[in-house]
Amino acid sequence: MVVEDLLGDICFEFIFWIALHVVYEIAVQILMGFGLSRMEAEGSALAFVFVVIFLMAALTAYRRKKLGKAVTLDTDGDGRISAEEEAAAFDIEEEEWWGEE
Repeated sequence: MVVEDLLGDICFEFIFWIALHVVYEIAVQILMGFGLSRMEAEGSALAFVFVVIFLMAALTAYRRKKLGKAVTLDTDGDGRISAEEEAAAFDIEEEEWWGEE
C-alpha cells in the first residue's frame, strides 16, 4: 500500500518534469525559429515564466483582498490572535462567540 503510493508519486513527478521540459524545449525551438539564438530564446522563455508566476501571485492577492479574505487578525501586534481580535475581525458578537448552551 505505502510502496504503491510512493511509486505512484515518483512516477507522477517524473512524468510531470518530462512534460514540463518538453513544453519548455518546444517554446525555445519556436523562439529560435523566430530568429533568436539559443541563449536568447531560453532567457526569454524563463523571463516569461517568471512574469506569469508573478502575475498569478499578484492576481491571487488582489482577489483575496477584494473577497475580504485578507483580514489582519493580530491587531495589537503581540503575535497572538485572541478570541476578541478574531471576533472583531469577523463581526461576531460576544454572546455568539462564546455561545450559551
